[in-house]
Amino acid sequence: MSLEGRTRVKDDETGKVVTGIIKIPKLKLMSDLSIKLGSQASPIVGTFRAAGVPVGSRGSSYVSEFCFLEDDIDSDL
Repeated sequence: MSLEGRTRVKDDETGKVVTGIIKIPKLKLMSDLSIKLGSQASPIVGTFRAAGVPVGSRGSSYVSEFCFLEDDIDSDL
């Protein structure tokens, strides 16, 4: 499976909050994952374990990519 998500990151020097995007193209799930959806579902904070698998050619392989945007895309919510 793969994982893609976003987070908010505060710059250490300027203090500006920006959006960070993480991509893990090949991910191996190491634990059970259970999700309950719906209006009657109780909110649960779950944890899971996973391992990133390197992709790419030999000598230029990688496990994850981080991209930092110039602004916080969720700031208007």
